[in-house]
Amino acid sequence: MVADNYVSDILVVAEGNPRPGLATFHLTPLSGRAEAATRIRMAATQNIVVVAKTSQGQFFTEHD
Repeated sequence: MVADNYVSDILVVAEGNPRPGLATFHLTPLSGRAEAATRIRMAATQNIVVVAKTSQGQFFTEHD
């Protein structure tokens, strides 16, 4: 994470929820690492998707 290229946002989404956006994290280069932690209780088993956006407009996803 450097000043001109860093992860600026992390979005956690539950595919099966009526309101899928579970958590959003906003980061700066001062965060040091693109890392966040949260605990989420779901009523049923479903897919969770994490989307990371960089300061340069790139997107990366991870499915669980």
